[in-house]
Amino acid sequence: MKMKRIVQGMMVASLTLLVACGNNNNSEKGKADAKKETKTEKKVLTVVESSELPTMDISKATDVVSFSAISQVMEGLYEFADDSTSQPALAKEVAVPTDDGKKYTIELKEDGKWSNGDPVTAHDFVYSWQRSADPKTASEYSHLFEGFKNYEEIKTGAKPATELGVKAVGDYTLEIELDYPIPYLDSLLAKPTFYPQHQKTVEEKGDSYATNSDNLVYNGAFKLADWDGTNISWKYEKNENFRDAKNVNIDEVKIEVVKENGTSLNMFQADEVDVIQVKGEFAQQQAGNEDLVIREYPSSYYMQYNFDNKLAANKSFREAITFAIDSKQIVDTILGDGSKEINGFVPTGIVNPKTGGDFAKDSGNLKITSAEKSKASWEKAKKELGSDKLEFTLLASDTDSAKKLAEYIQGTLEEALPGLKVNVSTVPFANRLDKMSKGDFDIVLAGWAATFADPYDFLQLANIGTVQNYGKWEDKEFSDLLQESSTTYANDSEKRWETLIAAHKRMMEELPYTPVYQSSESFLVKPKVKGLVYRSLGSPYYKNVSLD
Repeated sequence: MKMKRIVQGMMVASLTLLVACGNNNNSEKGKADAKKETKTEKKVLTVVESSELPTMDISKATDVVSFSAISQVMEGLYEFADDSTSQPALAKEVAVPTDDGKKYTIELKEDGKWSNGDPVTAHDFVYSWQRSADPKTASEYSHLFEGFKNYEEIKTGAKPATELGVKAVGDYTLEIELDYPIPYLDSLLAKPTFYPQHQKTVEEKGDSYATNSDNLVYNGAFKLADWDGTNISWKYEKNENFRDAKNVNIDEVKIEVVKENGTSLNMFQADEVDVIQVKGEFAQQQAGNEDLVIREYPSSYYMQYNFDNKLAANKSFREAITFAIDSKQIVDTILGDGSKEINGFVPTGIVNPKTGGDFAKDSGNLKITSAEKSKASWEKAKKELGSDKLEFTLLASDTDSAKKLAEYIQGTLEEALPGLKVNVSTVPFANRLDKMSKGDFDIVLAGWAATFADPYDFLQLANIGTVQNYGKWEDKEFSDLLQESSTTYANDSEKRWETLIAAHKRMMEELPYTPVYQSSESFLVKPKVKGLVYRSLGSPYYKNVSLD
């Protein structure tokens, strides 16, 4: 690529010299044209993504790739600041609650526009939230509306979604009513699930809505282009109708899906791409590279058990696996990307706003690695299951890092637990999500990154009735503790924290999940890329990027 630029430069120089000898006016014209061409050259950021884009439907998105894409082309009331606090986006300011924390009145900026020219109004937020909360939509994130007035009745079908505790008071005022205070609501409102949707487009497109880049309208800094719903490359093109378009410094973001880390590294080193993620040995090799950026954030990677599977439903079996998995060894020898050992299901990095205490540390060490304990639990499991030879399939994504981790776990467990056979099934990211949602797995390798700064975000994954509880674990004691934290102790931050710790301990006693490690991410970013911030919450915003 560099050689090509040099050759082109020589050709332009020779042509200019020949013209200059024949006619000075033409030479000046040529210089002016050259300046004009340079001035209008597109500013393009090229980013490697590790997986396909599953959906652009705000009500149905559940994964980091979809949320990243939605964050580039849509805008909500709030967005995440560089320190992961919430700051105004379409809202004029971050609202202060009234009525003992149960009511919010949010004023919208009046210059928001959809890419078709329509204004963005409070009605677009009301429609979007009602659609996501409606059981007919089957949103996996509908539980995020827990605490909104009437949500519990809407969830069961006792009331229509139009009764959700949100309404437009005029075109640019949004009013939210809650059944009880939600201490992390500001973080929720910065999340793509709470972005607006254009009702006319949703209804006109029907089942085709958000299935490709043409079946959407956008109110963010960019518009999605060249995505047919299944392809492995797409673009974000500058949206001239964006209310703050004058401050967006790049014209286009090109996304390429590359699953092999070695291939993406070669592309980066050949100056074909500007940003890539590196993992494992490739991350270790880049340890001294000035282009390396490490993102630390609250995120758990884990094994989730399907309780419809007789083997996975056996507690002694789950204990045998958990005791055998050495989190420290995995982060030191397999990952090498800044990821950390994990001591419970909830990772470090979620802090008590009143005391400053870290939830994971306040919970204590809830995950122990012990060959002796693993062996004892394994022998007990075999007796309970009535067999010396047991077998399961471990489902994982087909990325390089997921494959390597699955193979490592396969080898570790077969060596530590004599008589166990582990089959590994790796599938594309979107397929894994689909299999999980259908309960089509024995045990699955998956992860969860914090979507709001509260331990409830992680613990609710195991709650009865939560869609992400794909393994269908049901434990009344655990669910009652979560319920108490949200209602009985909603206004008592100290007691609420203690109750969530009790729920965390209960979860780690019963082990519906085996924590594997706390994720961090390593990226290589070209020096010319300025303003790209990897926060602890949310996706980076490419609208803030400039290119030298």
